[in-house]
Amino acid sequence: MAMLDPTRQVLAKIVGPLLISLSILVVFFFGGDAYQRFGIEAMDSTTTVMKNMLGVVGFISLAVLANRIIRYVIFEGLIASATGTPVPRLLLQISSLIIYAIAVSACARIVFNQDLTFLWAASGVAGLVLGMALRELLQDVFAGIALNIDRATRIGDWIQIHRSGDERTIGQLMEISWRTTRVKDMLGDMISFPNSKFSAFTISNFSLPEAVSARRVQVTLDCAVPAEQAFRILQAAALDALIELIGPEVGTPTVAVNGIKIEGVEYMITFRAQWPQLMPATRAILKSILLHLNRAGLRPAGHSIALTERPAAPSAASDAQRLFGLLERTPVFDGLPEAGLRLLLEQGRKARYAAGRVVIQAGEAGSELYLLQEGLLDAQEAQQFTGQSGNPTVMRPGDQFGAPTALLGLPHRRTVRSRTEVLLLEIGGDALQQLFVRQAGSLDTVARNLVAMGVLGHSLDGEDRQQAVTRQLRNMFPDARAADGLPAEALERTAH
Repeated sequence: MAMLDPTRQVLAKIVGPLLISLSILVVFFFGGDAYQRFGIEAMDSTTTVMKNMLGVVGFISLAVLANRIIRYVIFEGLIASATGTPVPRLLLQISSLIIYAIAVSACARIVFNQDLTFLWAASGVAGLVLGMALRELLQDVFAGIALNIDRATRIGDWIQIHRSGDERTIGQLMEISWRTTRVKDMLGDMISFPNSKFSAFTISNFSLPEAVSARRVQVTLDCAVPAEQAFRILQAAALDALIELIGPEVGTPTVAVNGIKIEGVEYMITFRAQWPQLMPATRAILKSILLHLNRAGLRPAGHSIALTERPAAPSAASDAQRLFGLLERTPVFDGLPEAGLRLLLEQGRKARYAAGRVVIQAGEAGSELYLLQEGLLDAQEAQQFTGQSGNPTVMRPGDQFGAPTALLGLPHRRTVRSRTEVLLLEIGGDALQQLFVRQAGSLDTVARNLVAMGVLGHSLDGEDRQQAVTRQLRNMFPDARAADGLPAEALERTAH
């Protein structure tokens, strides 16, 4: 029904003048003699007036009909559909002017039986006088016609206009009228240019040949940062920003080395987006780069650092401290003592996944939980658990996943896939077993955290959920159950 509404609107605008035109034609064709006899019997002057009135109304209705057919069927229907852009108002106005000029001429010649030679001669003289008086206005009019015929720009295109030495104006082309061209700039202000001036500008059309454009962002990192790590972090940061701004369907940006300078290695990030999104995307990418570098314990290179003052490469100790900070902020390990977290870090192992790899599959079981260090992941909730297929969610550095499966034996609810190359910390069942054995009270702490995360939903009340989770943890890690309640010395002996 929605597709029929525009068609019905066009028909409603055409049917009125069409019926009037047909009615007048029928009167002239079928009732001419009777109409004349009636007029003679009544009054000759009345006959002439009625004839002239019907003639004028007939030509005007035909002009309205022709104008609406050309506008709504040809221009806004066929031409707009073929080009994909709205038809400029100037073309619509010129076509209307030509049609009504023909209708007026036809009325003068046919209805009033006037010689058009004198009319055209008089209009020529008047046009010459008006042309000299309105020279600049006519320049704007014909420049507007040339702009519409040339089609270098279309209504809705994003353009940049300037002349040598002038300030550049960037905005969206909104309208080309009889005299002016209107451009909406990046601040939302409407700027009007005389058509003759606008046609003299150098015009850069960002919407042609396609609406998507490419842009680059440069960032310089210290030479001590491994190139592999730099590629991974920068690509993930740029993609993270683009997903937030444009959506999950955005293409993955590329990262390349743009140059090696005294202050460090300059990396170039190339991305593609609709032109109105290019400037916000650039700013969002730079902000995201700072956040991702901070998570990785890095920062952009400083231009004022001398060679003798250049900081050393990140050490293993600083990397471990950064990982400790990420692990400490995960909900499942909230409240664990420092010794327990360091035990997990010692027992965990790092794993790299290329872009597009499946890390965990929904419905499967596993004994590892994961902490994302660098890169981006997509997590897609399985339809069998939610009853519907939703959009994937983005996982960023510092996010942890897989805890309900590794700790309680529940199947994975989500399929997690690497969106970019990622670096993960995998914590296996053996590390969790040692945590619960060597750190008294850690099992109860993790159980409380799992309940707070809602792993069992709301099927039980709070106390019952706590007991159910604790019981399941002790079933999954029997050594921890056997060691529960032993003194610290005995726990150390059990661990060794």
